Amino acid sequence: MKNPYKKIVAVDFDGTLCKDAYPAIGDPLPYSIHYIKELAKDGAILVLHTCRNGALLDEAVKWCNDRGIVFDYINQNVPENVERYGGDTRKIYADIYVDTNAVNPRRIYGIGEFDENIGIFDVADEITRLELCQTKCLCPEYRAAGKCHDCDVFFTLRQYHALRIAEACAAENGKPNDTAAGGA
Repeated sequence: MKNPYKKIVAVDFDGTLCKDAYPAIGDPLPYSIHYIKELAKDGAILVLHTCRNGALLDEAVKWCNDRGIVFDYINQNVPENVERYGGDTRKIYADIYVDTNAVNPRRIYGIGEFDENIGIFDVADEITRLELCQTKCLCPEYRAAGKCHDCDVFFTLRQYHALRIAEACAAENGKPNDTAAGGA
């Protein structure tokens, strides 16, 4: 049975969509913005999940809108999930959390309970190194430290490529893809 619910993506702001300069708004992180726009284009429900509030939150929402990112919800759970699970919590429920501080070793080193999709990440890793690190590095401080492939922009773009590769593999095999490379 196909999941009737859309993919919910909770997105942090500072350090994720822009360089961290809180309380100011830092420079945009283009690949993070691109990734979020692609998720929106694919029909995901976007939730801005940030510690900003008041005028600082309003500025962040406007900044996102000016760059073509329109959030469905701001710091709140999707009402369908509140109803589905019988209540609301302080934690935002999402299928994907896009946050510079998030760590999920299975997603960094290969999706799958038994790392069965590690090959997808190997290919996505190489594509991302060629596209980002060797062509248009956006994090010179990481490159200077010899860690170009350790920045958040790299991880976000690699996740994007891995998802596209997993979808192409699934389409080629005639199977729905609902877990590989972070799909929900």
